[in-house]
Amino acid sequence: MIGGSPCGDGRSRLSVSVLAAIVFAGSATLAIADARAVPTYGATDGGPSVLLSNADGLNPYSGVVRVQARATCTGIFLVTTTDDDARGGAASAWVATNGHCVAFPGTNQVLLDQPGSGSVVFDFFIDTQRRQLRVPIRRVAYATMKGQDIALVELSARVDELRRAGYEPWRPVLNLPADDEPVVVVGAPLQVDPALAYLRLAACTLEGRAPRLFEFTWHWYGFERMGCSDIQAGSSGSPVISRRTGRIVALINTSNAGQPWYTACEINSPCEPTRTGSVQPENTSYATPLVGIDRCFPGSEFDVKAPGCPLDAGGGVGYLPGQLGAQNPLLASAPIAPKRTWNVSVTGTPYYRYKVVPVPSGDCRDLRGYGDVRRTIDAPVIDDALPTTDGHYMLCGIGGDTRQWGPDWQSADFPTSSRVRIDTKPPTLPASVAIIDTGPAYRVEFTFLGNEVALYTYKVAPVGEISCADPGGYRVAFVDFITVQKIGRTQVLCVTPYDAASNPGTVFEARLP
Repeated sequence: MIGGSPCGDGRSRLSVSVLAAIVFAGSATLAIADARAVPTYGATDGGPSVLLSNADGLNPYSGVVRVQARATCTGIFLVTTTDDDARGGAASAWVATNGHCVAFPGTNQVLLDQPGSGSVVFDFFIDTQRRQLRVPIRRVAYATMKGQDIALVELSARVDELRRAGYEPWRPVLNLPADDEPVVVVGAPLQVDPALAYLRLAACTLEGRAPRLFEFTWHWYGFERMGCSDIQAGSSGSPVISRRTGRIVALINTSNAGQPWYTACEINSPCEPTRTGSVQPENTSYATPLVGIDRCFPGSEFDVKAPGCPLDAGGGVGYLPGQLGAQNPLLASAPIAPKRTWNVSVTGTPYYRYKVVPVPSGDCRDLRGYGDVRRTIDAPVIDDALPTTDGHYMLCGIGGDTRQWGPDWQSADFPTSSRVRIDTKPPTLPASVAIIDTGPAYRVEFTFLGNEVALYTYKVAPVGEISCADPGGYRVAFVDFITVQKIGRTQVLCVTPYDAASNPGTVFEARLP
């Protein structure tokens, strides 16, 4: 069923097949052009986004959809066949969006053939609210955040039905775009005023691609960089469309816009690894590539193993955990015990091979350096010592069902990995502590500053009974404030900040009269 508000064109609350019967009369099938116009509606490179309208029904972006599933995102109606009459016109319609929009895959997880939930909304413009089409998601055929961030969802509608209703699918690029490719991003970012949260278009040029991108537990390869404006919550899955070819280059996945440097690599704050740390190009958004994705639809049916399909088919060896976070294995002690070994459990296949590489100089996709075949039942945990030189490292793995490594094993193009960031340096930011006199007590508030100030310890005692330099007696602040009761004598407050790797910073000391 297609839900929506009552509207004058008779489409509200009609099944897709009934809708088709209405729009087929007197309508000619539109040919899918090899290239198509990409109007910018006045948007300039790097300038603010433009709110789109479609009162006349001529806007070519009506196939960019609002995705309402696990998250509120954007998606794109995707070309999967050039023959609209194939199988009597029964080819399913497909939408591409981000994996995190319809699921929440783990670091090394590929989800296949999952039941659908939620819906997509066509004609999602500010002036077309009374004629929008809501189409249920029948199936999530593919979703992953391993190496890419992509989902392919099958709709409860057919390609010919939607196209004859005026919704045109878009074709992905066949080859990587130029580093400075002129593009538009069309999506529906959420707004402070919900009445404006409809399709917008921003223009910019690509700024090359990130060989690797890290965010939270995930790692991605070859993501496109760009500085298009107004990329924010709700923009995930927005198509990045080449203004040269009229084809989809990629899908917006994440952005560091507005994020302080000290949150690098954490959730909503993607980073690019360097030899000793990471960088965050200012106000940069990233997009997962879609090159050749149409090759996953031979004969209009999705097949992740089809020749030329660029997607990870899943399977292979499993690693838990997929990320160790920031660690300093050289610390003698810390409030949270430092890890000194990988201690990663191996699952999924009877046999595996592994190696450890520094990032970005090393690559899990390079077969060179992998060790001998191990039997999982004999070595279910990789407990090698962690590196001790600052930087990012990947524990790479490939697995198979046979004792002899060979072509039937997991492809090194789609390896399994676990990641660690070694950090042996003290935090560069001081403790951020606010002391508020509430009358009978002091409220002591701690501000956490991403990776640089990720934990506090504290102790309080009367003057003469405490030394902040003495490491004994400190307690972990598990919340962002404590209350210190007044006792009629001056007390000393000692606070030690720690970074995400448990390296201690400069002790903060204050007297509380």
